[in-house]
Amino acid sequence: MPTDFGSAAGSGVMPGSTDATSSDPSLGSERPPGRSRSRLERFVSGLYRQTLVEPIEQGRLRDLEWPYELRSIVLAGYIVFVIAGLMVIFSGLIREHSTLIVFGSGLGLPEQMIWPLVLLLSFGVASLMAAAQHGPWWLKVLGLLFTLIVMGTWSLRSPSLAGWAGWPVIAASLMVAMLLLVIIRWRRGFAWWEFAVMWALVGFGMTIGVAETREAKIYGSDLNPLNLQQTAAVLGYLALPAATFAGASVAEVTVRATVAATQNAQRFAKQGWPYLILIVVLCIRLAQCVWLIAERDPVVESLTALLWASALVAAFAVVGLIMLRLSQRQRAVPVVSELGDELGRVGFTIAAVLIAVTLPVQVFLSVLQVLASLEPGGAAARLSFDITPLVTRIVDPSRVLVGVVLIILAVRAARRGQSSRALVLGCIGVMLVALARQLLFGDRTPAPINPDALNLVASAVVVVAVAILLVRRSLTPQRALAFAGMLILSALFSYRDFISDPLGAVLGFSGAALVLFGLTWDLFTGSGWANRESRRFSRSTRVLLVLTNYVLSMTVLAYAALIRDGSTTIYFDPFARLGDLIFGTALVAAAAVAIFDCAWRNRPIV
Repeated sequence: MPTDFGSAAGSGVMPGSTDATSSDPSLGSERPPGRSRSRLERFVSGLYRQTLVEPIEQGRLRDLEWPYELRSIVLAGYIVFVIAGLMVIFSGLIREHSTLIVFGSGLGLPEQMIWPLVLLLSFGVASLMAAAQHGPWWLKVLGLLFTLIVMGTWSLRSPSLAGWAGWPVIAASLMVAMLLLVIIRWRRGFAWWEFAVMWALVGFGMTIGVAETREAKIYGSDLNPLNLQQTAAVLGYLALPAATFAGASVAEVTVRATVAATQNAQRFAKQGWPYLILIVVLCIRLAQCVWLIAERDPVVESLTALLWASALVAAFAVVGLIMLRLSQRQRAVPVVSELGDELGRVGFTIAAVLIAVTLPVQVFLSVLQVLASLEPGGAAARLSFDITPLVTRIVDPSRVLVGVVLIILAVRAARRGQSSRALVLGCIGVMLVALARQLLFGDRTPAPINPDALNLVASAVVVVAVAILLVRRSLTPQRALAFAGMLILSALFSYRDFISDPLGAVLGFSGAALVLFGLTWDLFTGSGWANRESRRFSRSTRVLLVLTNYVLSMTVLAYAALIRDGSTTIYFDPFARLGDLIFGTALVAAAAVAIFDCAWRNRPIV
């Protein structure tokens, strides 16, 4: 890793830009219009390729010695993902031209979407079980637990609600068959028919639930929407890490676009263009800041928020400086273009750890729901337990603990020369510690974290740095381009809602927009880890985990969009916003530290 960083910084960028610059005069003497057109085309082409094409090429699933018929399962998973995404996009039209089943607190589910949702959910659960089948023992137990919970939620009912006494017996037989299949194939390798059998068992179990509902309809109660609600609620907890990490997708695109634009602009480094670019970008950013200050919310963006943002920027700077100093001992420098890849390698795991704190409590409540459905008047149905106070008390301490651990891991990575990973881990750790501000200030002292205020303070730091370099007459073309890149990054990050806001208006359900984009982006750019294998996680297990992750997440999102209320299952939007705050802000902060280091040391951005 240090060798890669050294080569990237020493010869990976500058030779290419020198060649392009040196070749321009000859071209310009023959055909100036063609040269300008070619230069613009190269800039746009490089921006497009580095921002969109290369992340997909490097992060998508690849058929690298896959087991027999795994490719067909992956293709089916992509199709299911697309169908679920289309259900999200056209959820408004579907509701408008469908018969709504009103249940619960007045929510309406399109009746025609029951079977499609059953099909999508059963595929996701079967993929989960097939992936867990060949993973570590704890993954087998977790996958089996969730699979049996889903099958039991749909099919295990009291005889009075089942209509026919044989339905619960058949359902119990299907669950026993699933358990026996897992035990028999415990130490065996992957076989394509396992997925087919598991999908059949899960699908038949859910179909039995639909059949049992016919008896309940006679008495005016349709249990299909309730079964879908409980299933989406249970599986939604498995999808929470993906939804949380999806919130950082816009920030990742922003960083990639900034790096691509700056690197492609470095071909003008020997001319007067860098200073002109810096002046234009600086004027645009100053106008943007003036407008933001004029339109600011006096409560959210008060003086307290600016002071807290200044302290947080200082914390980012201190941690970043420590990581850079430790990395330089190994002759390693951060590669800005790789920061998004590093976040993809560690972000999902961190999100899963944050969610796992409350997962045992949620699983316990889900088991209680299944037991209550078996005996409506029993002890499980009468038991009520509010987990809100418990969750509130453990969230902040867990964030501090995870944040401190991440900073320690960042120091370890920096000492090993992994400067990019060290920056990402350190900035995430700072964000997690900062979010637990109630432990220090309590509920009465406001200490809000506003990304716009952070962005404003960071822009002010850039302006001060440019002014200092101008006074010292040290503002070189490389530094001008680097600081212009930081201002572009700040300007783009200020409008990170450019995707969620218009897409939410089109969908008619704003809570789905950011998650829809993030899940799609992460599926095609963040699945590269499944192209490798290890002793405990085979390649087939990794590939099926990728399908499970995104198919279940998109299906639960489709259900929330169809009923127009995600709060009845798992409301993804707050978790996506949290992911944007934690991972998105940390990624932008890491990029800003790395770019500032390049500018101060008069090095090109790599």
